[in-house]
Amino acid sequence: MIDHLKRQFADAWHFVIAPGVAALMPWRLAWRWLCWLSRRSFGAFDEAARAAQLHAPNYLPIADPVAFGARVRLHWLIDTCDLYLSLLRRRRDVLPWHVEQVGQWPRDGHFVVAGFHHGNGLWVFRTLAAAGYQAALVSARWDKADYPGLPVRYWYGRVRGGEVARISQRPVIYRPGAKARLAQALEEGAAVVSVLDMPPRLAPRGQKPVRLLGADACFPDGTLELARGAGVPVVPYWMEYDLDRGIRRFVIGEPMDPHAPDTLQRLADLLDTAIRRTPSAWFFWPEWSAWLADTPAAIAAPAAAAGVSERSE
Repeated sequence: MIDHLKRQFADAWHFVIAPGVAALMPWRLAWRWLCWLSRRSFGAFDEAARAAQLHAPNYLPIADPVAFGARVRLHWLIDTCDLYLSLLRRRRDVLPWHVEQVGQWPRDGHFVVAGFHHGNGLWVFRTLAAAGYQAALVSARWDKADYPGLPVRYWYGRVRGGEVARISQRPVIYRPGAKARLAQALEEGAAVVSVLDMPPRLAPRGQKPVRLLGADACFPDGTLELARGAGVPVVPYWMEYDLDRGIRRFVIGEPMDPHAPDTLQRLADLLDTAIRRTPSAWFFWPEWSAWLADTPAAIAAPAAAAGVSERSE
């Protein structure tokens, strides 16, 4: 009972109280508060920090593992705080001064947006709203059964999904079975927002080989397949950091041709560059080891399925 209450308090502290208080502060003070908290090792974000400390040094030079773990916790705190920063800004098209936009979304409409699990927060939806676009986010389902004994985390995810829908002016589209609804959203002029760095465990279909962090990995090609079917470009975005000042730059890249054979690798290269620049901001270090182990089977699966189909005809 005591352990359960301790966990609930730790979750409430990390997912609600600490980031909520930061969102109410002037940002320079909030940044110092979040940095101070990140150096205290306890609670909800320690597992991600330990996984990053374990795996990242095998692929990147990490000079100080303790400081690196604190930076990982800092990015999780920032990402959590972003929800409350957004909730306090009812206008959908406004960014806080410490999130700077670099580049512009296309003006002619009809495009697919490609991002990564690298500290982007909710700002992609606000930048699209500022450009006059509704947005359709494709996401895995947020199922209460996946959070047994973790009501705070489930509540936080539901609130975050609701904020995405408010900013986007469209409901979140959940996998599986999202293809038709995403195509319809594109036809109606909305921008479809997708994240590409999905391991086979979370997105088993359509995995294609890419090189990432010097390793053989895989990305699902559903985003490119959707863009090819609709005849629209893929527009990448990513986040850059000035962690000394607490400033972030939301960068919009140039449109890419989804038919080009190197587009998926070019997108992987963008993530590779972002991770190497700020490795503590990648939220999928806990998945990385299993991701690489699952890659050969995930890539082989479509070929095996095609072989079965041919033999059955």
